Amino acid sequence: MPPVIRRLANLARFGFGDRGRQRKQAFREAQRQQAFESERWDRSGELARRTYRSYDEYLAHQSAKLAQVSERLAETEAEDLAEFERRFALCEELAGCRNALCLGARLGTEVEALLRRGLFAVGIDLNPGSDNRYVLPGDFHALVFADGTIDAVYTNALDHAFDLAKLMGEVRRVLRPGGILVADVLDGFAEGFTPGEYEALHWRDVETLCARIAAAGALELVAQRPLGHTRRNRWTQVVFRKPT
Repeated sequence: MPPVIRRLANLARFGFGDRGRQRKQAFREAQRQQAFESERWDRSGELARRTYRSYDEYLAHQSAKLAQVSERLAETEAEDLAEFERRFALCEELAGCRNALCLGARLGTEVEALLRRGLFAVGIDLNPGSDNRYVLPGDFHALVFADGTIDAVYTNALDHAFDLAKLMGEVRRVLRPGGILVADVLDGFAEGFTPGEYEALHWRDVETLCARIAAAGALELVAQRPLGHTRRNRWTQVVFRKPT
């Protein structure tokens, strides 16, 4: 459905103004909760996983997201860039880093923010779209970069991982000794966040996720700071360091 027609349909269904936005938000949240409680998700442990029949199905599903969000990302690009710059300014652990790799970077707004800080930065994504200046095609479960070459890895896409342990193994491999992982993460499902249409992984709470990252990547948690709300979601920045 063309975006203009979709907007008109939403206005007809939910109404105008703040009340219309509230009704639309409540409807979408109910849909998300119903999907999360369905057989689409394995919720038997502290990490909930979307069920896929194969890894190829996972890749196809995650690659399809860009078409759904590219228009919105273009509309909010300036706002998102300012938010990334704010977040990176809070991350004192980035001081002294010369290069950074961004995982699940989509259009690459976070890469641009890091470049503005003077780092050599590049992103990877399963589907970065055409003519993307900042992001290369790539799977963060199988990084093509050499061992021990990256000062900082950044991601806000851990909820799109198929295998967190494999991903963390790759992060540890490419980080230099003393290098850092900076992850901006959403609240867990026990903290009020419900995964949506494209999340593949979610966690009971942020503390659970931090413990899993530290164990899977043999990394040390060195910082955990609240980032506040971006639109409707609350974020936390967690920073891990690879031992020297």
